[in-house]
Amino acid sequence: MPRPAAADCTLVFGQGRHVDAADTEAARQWDGINLAFNQRVAQVLGERGETALPLVARVAADDPATTVRAVIARAEDAGCVRIVETTVFADTEAGALVARLREYPLLQAADGRPRIGAPRHTVERQFDLSGATLERVRPAALGAQMAAELVEQRAARR
Repeated sequence: MPRPAAADCTLVFGQGRHVDAADTEAARQWDGINLAFNQRVAQVLGERGETALPLVARVAADDPATTVRAVIARAEDAGCVRIVETTVFADTEAGALVARLREYPLLQAADGRPRIGAPRHTVERQFDLSGATLERVRPAALGAQMAAELVEQRAARR
């Protein structure tokens, strides 16, 4: 049974994307990057007084509809009112490494079922996509910095 909604509860969901899951080494690397990024974002939000529940899907979880249903169910079960999506991925067309946080409200649809609303806040960084960049990027440190910026955006909006 879902818990009542709590204004301070955030489900912090992350997943690597645009990786060939058959390339097990690349998938392992992106899973690790996204796990470190996600966990640090959740930790920083938790240190600021909100309940932040980390949840990370592996690169191989390639059914978006199933993933979205699982995220909504987990958030609803925990009584969360928002979802912060965390992701670090390679945009090969743009030649960029992208790190992004997006905050979405968890809403009730007209039929009473929960749904994810439009993003309220976005914090994003883009870096040149290269082997050197991948070696220099520290996902946990980047996650801490970007989570602090997300909190600042929230405060400015109030």
